[in-house]
Amino acid sequence: MRSFLSFVLLYALTTTAQGQDRHEWQSLARLHAGDRVRASLKTGLVDGEFQSWTPQEAMIGVVTARREDVLKIERYRHGGSRGKHIAIGALIGFGGCGGGLGPCVTRPVGGTVAEGAGAVIGALVVAIHPAKSKELIYSAR
Repeated sequence: MRSFLSFVLLYALTTTAQGQDRHEWQSLARLHAGDRVRASLKTGLVDGEFQSWTPQEAMIGVVTARREDVLKIERYRHGGSRGKHIAIGALIGFGGCGGGLGPCVTRPVGGTVAEGAGAVIGALVVAIHPAKSKELIYSAR
């Protein structure tokens, strides 16, 4: 059970790290030339490959967007399948819940029940977390 709680804590920390403030234009330094991005501009959406950026503008595909016109820039992720992520969560939950369930339940039976419950909980944690296809790089708001 301790391993499962460690997994949940680690998961919460990585989610918090992903939610850090992206209001600084300097966040564009995280992008590399050729990254697929979506820019929300005051005039509409632009999908394309990130080219480069300066303190005044960003070049995406054939569009050069001025900093004051950019509302948001997101990078498309290369994610795996949702089923694969659920299976990994189930395996982590299964491995984190070994042993008995107290003095009344023997180790073999209790371990099997605990591991099965851990697998279900691990799969549910991954299944209810939304799979993100884009990562927020910059937001003016």
